[in-house]
Amino acid sequence: MPNDIPKDAAFPVLDRLVVTGANHRTAGQELRDALFIEDSALAPFFDRLTAVGVKDAMILATCDRVEIAAMAVDGDEPEAAARRIRSTLAENAGIAEGLEGAFFTLTGTAATHHLFSIAASLESQVVGEPEVLGQVKEAHRRAAELGHMGAGLDRVLAGALACAKRARSETTIGESAVSIVSAAVQVAREVLGRFDRAEALIVGGAEIGVAVAERLAAEGLAGVTVADPLAPRADALAARLGAHRLEMAELGDKLAGFDILLTGLGSREATVRADDVARALKSRHFRPMFLLDAGIPADVERAVGDIDDAYLFDLHDLERIALRGQESRLAAAAEARAIVDEEVLRFAAAEGGRAAAPAVTELRGHFEDVRANLLREQPGLTADEATRLLVNRLLHAPSRALRDMAAESQEPKGWIARLFGIKPKHDE
Repeated sequence: MPNDIPKDAAFPVLDRLVVTGANHRTAGQELRDALFIEDSALAPFFDRLTAVGVKDAMILATCDRVEIAAMAVDGDEPEAAARRIRSTLAENAGIAEGLEGAFFTLTGTAATHHLFSIAASLESQVVGEPEVLGQVKEAHRRAAELGHMGAGLDRVLAGALACAKRARSETTIGESAVSIVSAAVQVAREVLGRFDRAEALIVGGAEIGVAVAERLAAEGLAGVTVADPLAPRADALAARLGAHRLEMAELGDKLAGFDILLTGLGSREATVRADDVARALKSRHFRPMFLLDAGIPADVERAVGDIDDAYLFDLHDLERIALRGQESRLAAAAEARAIVDEEVLRFAAAEGGRAAAPAVTELRGHFEDVRANLLREQPGLTADEATRLLVNRLLHAPSRALRDMAAESQEPKGWIARLFGIKPKHDE
């Protein structure tokens, strides 16, 4: 975070903003799981926060974090509000000890910077992951729906979402696959274009294949079928994925019905032969197929990779794609962090202007009253006389205040130049 972000004291909203909780940097998975707040438990948890004096709040509970962004009420110190929030989190989880160092607290511009960074997916375990922005939006929506999103916190979250939009549109932070699973999904999308009409077949229960299938299902995959030489294992996997079952003996004949094939048996003989794939593609009128062979040794004959419209990848292929993605995201993350810094500065400046607006309005009203009183008291003044008297009256109180500041060893010159836009005069 840049050092030139204005101090919080100048901005009432930032003065009251606090973020506290636990995340993957401060707490292990077991503790985060214990602190996790299900969607069905949000309303009663908000009630508990209200009971301890925290009304405006947003609860962000994900695999990576259980954090609460809140606005301390007027007259309440953000740190005091954070202590009550942390106690409420611990009580809700039934945890009385072992929390030393597991919680963190940020206030003011530091808290703003943290929220903007989360939305821009810079605070995730996998930098650039696409899911986090949706999670922030959903947490924002639920807080508003339950009546706990006040105007100040809403402005902070609107700024965070705008920042995330800039990071996504102006950098490539969300475009490169950085894990084997995300690399597989990326390549499958490039091969097939869309998943809502795609059918996948999992042969064997290799975790990587299951993880890819689960990710594809989350992105709208039309259907999943499983096949395994061991019927109990196939039944268990089908139940886990909500999938159909296919007998291994039917594999060659049914292959044409699948757009995605994920294998992980690792048997001594190839399970999927080139002749079967060629015949399947002909039946499909050469609509492409994506094949991921996670078997060691390989389940798919290497000759399949030479067949047009059959896109065969193994784990080594996906590892190379993921490594390139990690390097790309590191560069994009630096650009995104610069955007976050800019947006925090912009937000702080906007809040400063908002905070100053009533004072400026009051000052204008005061000047207008002085002008009206002068003209009412001495209606026959010439323009020269009226302006001279007006200047004297307007500067009377400020001049006295500046003399008092000088007597107290404060430096009034810089304030005068800043308030009235006076440029320094240079000796000729």
